[in-house]
Amino acid sequence: MRTAQDHLRQHQARKSVSTERDKLLKGADKRIDLGKFVPSDGKDRARAALITLGLATAGGMPYVVMVLMWFFDYHKSFPNTLAAFVVLIVLSVLMCIASGKRALGKERQWLWWLGILCGQATIIGCVLGFFLYFRHLAYYWKYEEMRTYTNVAAAQDSNAFGDGSMFLFTEDTRLDSMRSVGYRGRFTGNTFCAAPVVDGSMTNAQDIYYWAIGENCCNPRADFHCDDAEDVQTRSALVVLEPEDVVRPFMRWAVKGAAYPKYEEAIKLQEATYFTKAGLRPKLIRWTRDPIALKDSFYWAAANACGWVSGFYVFFLYIGTFFIAQTLVPKQRKEGVVR
Repeated sequence: MRTAQDHLRQHQARKSVSTERDKLLKGADKRIDLGKFVPSDGKDRARAALITLGLATAGGMPYVVMVLMWFFDYHKSFPNTLAAFVVLIVLSVLMCIASGKRALGKERQWLWWLGILCGQATIIGCVLGFFLYFRHLAYYWKYEEMRTYTNVAAAQDSNAFGDGSMFLFTEDTRLDSMRSVGYRGRFTGNTFCAAPVVDGSMTNAQDIYYWAIGENCCNPRADFHCDDAEDVQTRSALVVLEPEDVVRPFMRWAVKGAAYPKYEEAIKLQEATYFTKAGLRPKLIRWTRDPIALKDSFYWAAANACGWVSGFYVFFLYIGTFFIAQTLVPKQRKEGVVR
């Protein structure tokens, strides 16, 4: 007759055999992956290149949009540019969120990277556009909004032409290079040049309202060769804009420094040297035969800088995206053997 102890020993023996058998079955049923012995078809780089082309092109579009907004729309409507920036950032965030498995039921890693690329492109495009606008384009568009005056006499008060960007002076108006001066800055070492603009009706006692200026283009006395000063037929000029002429007070930090304080000492030196008298707030001008080309130079300076920066940006964008694309290349399905 079997006792309870015998039943316990039998149960333990069966459990031991079953456990040992399960281990053997697990080893026998193991799938042996032979994928590492299967050679690649050699097209992974081509696949990565195609993914790079699509991903970098789509991811770089916000950069193009933001730069174009700064070039052509910001001076008309700040809200439009701000709205474009917000929309692009929101779209980038939504793409990153949608790439998760919880959002669309399947993980899409390429969508995550597209969102990242779009976000950084938007920010870089905005920063570049901001720099180009306030360094160059703000002046160009302000010149476009201002008026051109012809037959202006040097004896006329410059305050009467406060909205003027370009002047064509009368035939008897000339640049008095023989009474020009060059003031050397104490800290920068640059020479700030100033020469009075006079006409045949003016006397030494009259105020001089217009001063041609330039930097590092003159000698200390009676030698002024800035812009087209050496062309005796030149009678036109482009007004030098101050920060308060271009932007609102809270944005003056973003544009170039004020020109008048730099040349104020040069004008004072000229007054002391030649016993002349400057107007209360003289108008600084660039003496040039083609003021339109000088105005357009602000636009082309921005365009050239944008071209160089964009070239480097696109180069590094595609290089970086290629490494990302290599992680997104679909893996080949590898056969296994059940033993």
